[in-house]
Amino acid sequence: MLRRLCAASLLVLAIAPARAANLDVTAGYRMKAVSYSNLNLTGDKPFQYNHSFISNDARLGIAVRKIELEPRGGDMTTMDVGITLRALGASGSTSTVRAAPFDRVAANYPSADFTPFIEQAYVRVNRFLGYPLEATFGRQNYRLGSGLLLDDDGAGLTGITVRGDLPWWGMKAEGFVFSDRDSRRAAQGGEDNSLALFGFAVDLPSEGVWQLNQLFERDRAQQQIYGCSYANAAGGAQPPSYACYASRTLKSFSSLRYTLSYGPIVFDGEAAYQRGTASPINHPGDTALNGTLNRPPGRITYNANAQVVKAKWKQSLPRLGEGIARVSVARGSGDDAATTTRDEAFYPAHGHQFDGLDRSGFGSFFNATPYSAFGGNYGSTTTASGLQEGSSGIMVVGVGYTPPAYKGVIFDADFYLFQTERATRGVHTLGTEWDLRLRYNVQDRFGISVSTAFFKSGKATLGNGASAKKYALEAFGRF
Repeated sequence: MLRRLCAASLLVLAIAPARAANLDVTAGYRMKAVSYSNLNLTGDKPFQYNHSFISNDARLGIAVRKIELEPRGGDMTTMDVGITLRALGASGSTSTVRAAPFDRVAANYPSADFTPFIEQAYVRVNRFLGYPLEATFGRQNYRLGSGLLLDDDGAGLTGITVRGDLPWWGMKAEGFVFSDRDSRRAAQGGEDNSLALFGFAVDLPSEGVWQLNQLFERDRAQQQIYGCSYANAAGGAQPPSYACYASRTLKSFSSLRYTLSYGPIVFDGEAAYQRGTASPINHPGDTALNGTLNRPPGRITYNANAQVVKAKWKQSLPRLGEGIARVSVARGSGDDAATTTRDEAFYPAHGHQFDGLDRSGFGSFFNATPYSAFGGNYGSTTTASGLQEGSSGIMVVGVGYTPPAYKGVIFDADFYLFQTERATRGVHTLGTEWDLRLRYNVQDRFGISVSTAFFKSGKATLGNGASAKKYALEAFGRF
């Protein structure tokens, strides 16, 4: 497979100059050595679960741009053709990425054993059909808004996107349709599943930029609904609170985002709402009692919301340079255990969560989003978020500061407080975390950093007061 891909890439290189205005070749590699201690967030030392590995992330991209097509409407229609290969792996072995909790991260990608996969393979037409539209067909990277609702996280999504300008107030709009899968069930050993993603976004510039985002998720695979239960499910063979299964789910996510960059102030805020329904089915393991099967509820509904706000302030200090202060607040609603046929937990199938073989979120160790985290619950499928049973939804408050650089070396310090939005045990604190990092970059082409994270678990985790650590050394280069 790899030989065929390389041969195809060389063929593109050979024929590209005949018809193209320019040829772009990009390449990048990132190595990250990480060491985790007490991933289970427990105070019991024999069961803390320590893990260390070196991850590899390599990319090679080739794009032929501005291929001239026939003129339409007085302007030349052009086409871009591109392909990007990506390879992810840990020390040349698949054993690390198959271990919890990293298996949930690796499941987001077509391959995680350092075998190249196609991240992008697309045709892009500028001035599509003679109109001021840009249409992209094929596998492509895509992020909706800030990524709260939808982000491929470097795995690629296959489908169609169309972007263009609207004739009013400088507005812009885009629409998309993708066909993909839900990696959460793949990580749990489920069969292949089909997931359709479609929606649109509209931008309205003002002092900043207002953006309205709409996403629909249509999933036809059988799946467990964690926030749903019904009496005596599966003939008593299954815990009642985890016994609802459904097919043909339809979720709707709507969000409003505002971004502003004004002098020393940078602001990015997004608020989202989730609605939807699912068609319940009998539990796969249901057995008849007295010749009668227990019937699931007539309908399962979704009703959730989330908010993320990030802001930073750049301040020049006399004779020292520029320092940066930042604050972040995030919240995702959790499920109410009292509503047995309604799920209030905010959780899009492809919201931004991953960066290669690591999570991407708030806090280098806990790495939380409004809907998931390295929460210490890795051996169970009873929570999609990774939190302990009885905790649902995540709230984060973070503050940080970056003082002026010294001889090109930059120091970052951040503190985070994590809480669960709903907790059946009545305690909400998941933990606190300090992150410290030194980094050195050269024109965004080469960079190296060392970092450490100190996490202390709260009462909402089983290891109340237990500490955990993460150390990392990262180097990257790209052109």
